[in-house]
This record gives sequence, C-alpha cells and structure tokens, in this order.
Amino acid sequence: MKSRLLQRIALFSILTMIATFCAPAMAQSAGTLALTGDELVDEGKYEEALSYYEQAIALEPSKLPLAWAGKGVALNGLGRYEEALVAFDKAIALNPSYAKAYYQRGEALYGLKRYKDAITAYDTALAVNPQYGYYAYYGKAKSLAALGDYTAAIPLYEKALGLEPRYAEPWAMKGDALAATGDYQGAITAYEQSLSIEPNYILAIKGRDAAAANITRAAPGTMVSPMPTITTAPVTTAIQTQTTAPPTTAQGIPLSPWLGMIGIAAAVYLSMRKT
Repeated sequence: MKSRLLQRIALFSILTMIATFCAPAMAQSAGTLALTGDELVDEGKYEEALSYYEQAIALEPSKLPLAWAGKGVALNGLGRYEEALVAFDKAIALNPSYAKAYYQRGEALYGLKRYKDAITAYDTALAVNPQYGYYAYYGKAKSLAALGDYTAAIPLYEKALGLEPRYAEPWAMKGDALAATGDYQGAITAYEQSLSIEPNYILAIKGRDAAAANITRAAPGTMVSPMPTITTAPVTTAIQTQTTAPPTTAQGIPLSPWLGMIGIAAAVYLSMRKT
C-alpha cells in the first residue's frame, strides 16, 4: 500500500509539473504567432500572415487586439476589405485606443470607396496617437482627392510629405491633385520628386508627361489630363500604437523535454498497474 501511495504521489507531481509549464507556453505562443504574422505582412506574404493571426486568435480570442488588427492588415493586403473591417472592429472593441486599428480601418474603407467614412477613421487615428500624422494626413488627402476636392487635398499631401518625404507614391498623388487644379508646373515638380525616389515609377512618368503636354499645348485645343495614381497606400506595420504590451514573445519550450516527462509519467502509471 505504501509503495502504491508513493507511486501515485510521484505521478501526481509529474503531471503537475507538465501542467505548470505547459500553461505559460500556450499563453506565450499567441503573442509569438501574432508577431510572426506582422513580420510576414512586412514581407508582403499576406496569406501566410493570415494563418498565423488566426492561430493566435484561436488561442486568445478575447485578449489580443494585436492579432485582430494584424488579421485586418493582412486582409487589406489581399483586398478583402469587408472582412478586414470586422477584424478591426474586434481590435477596437478590445482596445478603444488602438490607433493602428483606426488607421487601417480607414484603409479598408478607402478600398471600399467609402471615402467620407475613411476620413473619419483617419481623424480618429490621429486623435488617438499623433505619431500617425503621416498616415492620417496622407489617408485624408487621397480620400479628398477621390471625392474630387483637390484644393483641400493638396495641403494635406504637403503635411504628410513634410513628415515623411521618402515615398514616391504620395509625391505622384500630390502631382495629380496639382494638375487637377491647373497647376501643371507644380505638378511636374511633384512628379519629378517622385521620380527622384523611384526613377521608373510609371504613374509619375505619365503624370509628368501629361502635365508638360498641357504646358506646351502639344495638342492645340485639347487639355491632356494626367493619369490617375490613386491607389491604396502600402500596407505597413512599422508604427505601433502606445497600448498595453503584447504577450511575451518567448518561444515555447521545446517538445523533447515534454516527451521525456510524459514518458516518465507513463512508466510510473504502468508500474502502478502492475503492483
């Protein structure tokens, strides 16, 4: 009897150790999966990223706004804007101060051509976190341009480019807005700036040539319109909001020690059966 009691105590201790170590490993893995998804989004691997976010959500469905927002970003990258809105709404419900989710929600609305709603989302992102200035101003500018309000869009392009001048697309889109108001020389300057960043950017080349044609009136009596460059902004996870820290990203404990523990537990159990 004493021997069997000792065996049961040993088995209970081993199982307790397994439960103690497994629980934190499972909790940590949700954050790790979400951050892996972020890395894949940055590489443009949206389908693969989506699978990681969904695994993270399955583990922590009501505790990880990072994963819900990441899922939305991946869906934006795939052009699945309606589904993305659902994911962003989940992220915002979990963290109402999540600026990234508001900004990316604006991107989904822009993709759906709901430009006024997109402007509201960009404004909210900026109010929640001023670090989103470039993204919010750029998002509002392209939405206003899509609505045909080029005069209001131009100063917002300038604000965005004053904060972040390194990307070709916003310069080209500013050129489009300037050309639409008849400022062809200003448009050419913006297109040239775009081409200094990305020399083969075809939309900037076409826009510049169209604006130059209008200045020289290459086709008398005909005003040549620049090619539109309105596109969705590149998906990015570069800026993170000031929110609660995501779950630790420590890797889970390797499988082999668990196999050893389980083997020991099984051995103890079998020995009990034989006693």
